[in-house]
Formats: sequence, structure tokens, C-alpha cells
Amino acid sequence: MLRLFSPSARKRYNWELSEGRYILGRSPQSDLVIDDSTVSRRHAQIDIVDPQGIILTDLGSHNGTTVNGHRVTAPAEVRLGDILTFGRVDLKIASTEPTSVEAGSVEVADFGEDLRNARIVPIEEALQPLPAEITRDPGVFKAFSEMGRMLILPGPEEEMLGKGLKLLQGIIPVERAAIFLTRDLEDDVSLSACCVAGEASSDSFTISRTILDELLGQQNAILIADTQTDTKFAEQKSIVESRIRSAMAVPLYDEGKVFGVLYADTTNPLHHFTEDYLRITAAFGNILAAKMVNCNLLKERQAKEVLESELAAASQIQERLLPKELPHLERYSLSAFQIQSKQVGGDLYDVVRLKDGRIVFLLADVSGKGMGAALLASNILASFRVLYGAEDFSLLEATDRVSSQLLRSTRPEDFATLFLGVLCPQTNTLRYLNAGHNPPLLVREDGRVEHLEASGIPVGAFDLAEWREETLELGVGDFLFAFTDGIPEAMNAREEEFGDESLERVVLTCRDQSPEELTESVMQEVKRFIGEVSPSDDTTLLVLRREQ
Repeated sequence: MLRLFSPSARKRYNWELSEGRYILGRSPQSDLVIDDSTVSRRHAQIDIVDPQGIILTDLGSHNGTTVNGHRVTAPAEVRLGDILTFGRVDLKIASTEPTSVEAGSVEVADFGEDLRNARIVPIEEALQPLPAEITRDPGVFKAFSEMGRMLILPGPEEEMLGKGLKLLQGIIPVERAAIFLTRDLEDDVSLSACCVAGEASSDSFTISRTILDELLGQQNAILIADTQTDTKFAEQKSIVESRIRSAMAVPLYDEGKVFGVLYADTTNPLHHFTEDYLRITAAFGNILAAKMVNCNLLKERQAKEVLESELAAASQIQERLLPKELPHLERYSLSAFQIQSKQVGGDLYDVVRLKDGRIVFLLADVSGKGMGAALLASNILASFRVLYGAEDFSLLEATDRVSSQLLRSTRPEDFATLFLGVLCPQTNTLRYLNAGHNPPLLVREDGRVEHLEASGIPVGAFDLAEWREETLELGVGDFLFAFTDGIPEAMNAREEEFGDESLERVVLTCRDQSPEELTESVMQEVKRFIGEVSPSDDTTLLVLRREQ
């Protein structure tokens, strides 16, 4: 049996898979349903022959499938422990068989214990207020005061956990105290802190799987008052080997999900743990859990701040790479617009006057999103700008050189669609090529629409690719409307796309407007269509009209 689950701390998806075929996607009819807008309705297929024979196939998804960051373009073999990404959703595949962790920390052992004679206490009951006679004890009061200070004061998590265990050992006759934290699998734990007789310890620690399952699965606390007075415990291997006389454990949890265990035991025959001791331990565990959650939130916030700062700097750099102002053209009007779905994106455009007076137009959409796409877009833009300086700029030669450079320096899944054109204002001719890009609309003065279809494949996709250059003449009142797929693929709350037909209808309705007004009209219509839904892709528009 295999397990497919979210590897993040807050688990959303968790399936146990036997041998067979599974369709994964957003559709309710899928075998494995993922409710995420970046996942296609039928996104991928998983075939399980045995635990060592797992095949993953992408079913033509919009946002792609990867294994450990490598894009799946053909049926791919998957190994246990691999991270599978569908759109923006990460899932991990692993075996459901019990797993022991590295030596020197903690071993989860299955001794077949029977907990019927242990005191199983729901965590809500264990966290009930302590009796007044206990809270009035000076030692207990001081220990809880120290724990309260730790909760609000900054400090390393490791230091806080060790101090908390020592405080617990100061008011309860605990010989060994330890904190275990769950890892990717709920039955897989790591030893986070351990104290033996009041001193920190790095010795290996064995904990019963039966106890662990009760804590992690049922979220109950456990109290074993005296193992030697109960023959069921006295004869068990784990108890005999460790000479444990009394033990207790409480779950550490956040928002109803257990992420760890606070465990305590003793080998002293004179010390028997009581329900009051269990309540004190549960209260300590509750404080420690709150502190760990706060520490994790702080780490996440700091990491987010660093990332946001880096993205803001990258966004500024990317914005400065785009044209600060568009060239002035006699008898022509021109408009360019871009909005990114993230701080950095994979769309780019350029409008440059060449040495001979011709005007070059570039509009491109890089595969992927985020920082990687932004770096690739910047690379493509810089490459074309170097080529603009040639004495006789050639569309075909420039495209071929940029594509070859991408093939040499990027991954196989990195490519870009683009529309590249050169306008000669004196003759009103536009020479262009379309490398797998959305067909721009050429709207004639009388309302006829021509689609400038692809004349080749995306750049960087394959070696020895070829493109075809086309030529057209712009008459008075004609205009070119070029765009990236962020417009036709804009999606509303009902998961309906804006579509090419809607875009063409808006462009025709507003064809008498100036390029700036037409751009604004299109974007307003798209915004009205998607409503409150945030755009999932970058949007770039380029409009060129011959006025006279």
C-alpha cells in the first residue's frame, strides 16, 4: 500500500493507494480530486504496478506536472519519496509501512503492547484546570510562571524546549522527558529534545508504536501509573528492556492537528505517575505547543519578508528593462500595456527604432511563472536587444539565434512563444513571424479581421526549428492587436474562460477607439468577467494603428 499526501505541515490531501490506475484532477469525477485552480480537470494519471513500479503521465494539463522539479513530458517513473507537483500543488508518495528514523535520535518500535489497562484520557479532560492545592504549591507556581515568560519572550526554539523539560522534571518525579515531532508521515517522528535526570541527552530513545499511534491518531493522553502491578505491562518487551515503572504522554497539537508528543517516564519503583501529574504535563505541553507554533509563524513571516523583498527588487529590475517610453511614429499611434499576476512574471514586450528607421515589435510569453520565468524573460529580451544593433536586422536570423541560445543554456521545459514584427513606416509594410504565439488580430478599417497564425514553433523548444516570415500592408484605419494568453484564458469563479471569441468581439466593438482607449476597454471587460477572482497569468497587450 502506498500513500500520496501533502508534504506541508498543514496536510490537506492524504490518500492510500493500492495497485491500479488513478486519474488525478480538479474534476469531481477524478479518482483523486484536488480542489485548486492551477490543477486541470483531468490533470494526470498514476499507474501503480507495485511499490517499486509507479508511472506518472501528464494528461495535457494546462500548468504541467513535475517530479522533483523536472517537467513530465512523457510517462515517467516515480520512486518512493519523490515530490510530485500538479500546477502549484505538491504531493509526496511514500510507503505506508512503519518507518524508523536515524540512529541516535528515536526509534519507533512495535512491541505489540496492549493499552487496555492504561488510562486513556481525552486531551480536553487532561487540560482541565488543576486542583487549587497544586497551583498553590510554590514550585509549581514558579515553574508555570517561567513557562509563561518563555511563551512571550523571544528565544531559540531548541533552548525553549530543553528548558521546558527541565522545569517539568523539577516539579514531577520524571526521569526521562522527551519531545517528539512528526515528520512528513504521521507515524514517523523525530526526537526534538530530551532530558534525562534533569540533563540534556542525545542518547537514542525508543518509543512504543502503540503509544505513538494512540497519541497521533486518537489525540488522547496516556497514563501508565505502575507497570509492575499490571501483568499485561510487566511482561511486555519494551517495558522489561527499559525497566520503566511509570509513564505518561500527551499530544502537542495546533488547530486540531497533532504535530508532536510530550513523553515522560521513570524507572524508580517509588514514583508512580498520577492524573494530577498528567494534567501538569498536559498544561506544559499546551504551552510548549503554543510556543512552537509561534516560532514557526515567526520563521514563516521572516522567510516571507525576505522573499517579498527579493521579489520586489526583481520586479523593479524587470520593470526597468521594459521600454520607458514608446517611439514616436508619424501617421501611427501605438500603445503597450502589461500587468503581472505575481510580482515578477514571464511576459515581455519591446518596441525599438532600428538604425534604418524601421520599428521592431516584440511580444513574448515564457513558460512557467514566478522568478524562473522572469529570469528567462529578461534573458530573451536582452538577447534580442543585442541583435537589434545589426546593420540589417533580420527576423529569421534573430529568432534562430535566440532559440539556439535558449537550447544551450536552459532546461528542456524552458521555452517561449513570441510575435516579432518589423514595421517600415515609409511603405506601411509589416514583416512578421509568429513562433507559436496567440495569433494577433489584424483589424481592417472596414471591420474585417485577419488572424496572424503561427509560422513556427516556440523558441527554445527544439533544435533545428524553422520559422516562416510573412508580410502585410497596413491601410489607413487598420490596426494590429497583439496579446498574451492571460486575456483569453482569464477565468471567472465558475471556471469559465474569457475566450478568444469574447476578446475579438470586444476589439471589434471598440475598433474606433484609440490604442490607449481600446486597451482600457479590453481590460475593463476582462475585469468585469472574472469579478473577484485574481488573475492567474500575466497579461500583456500591444496595439498599433495607422492613422493616416
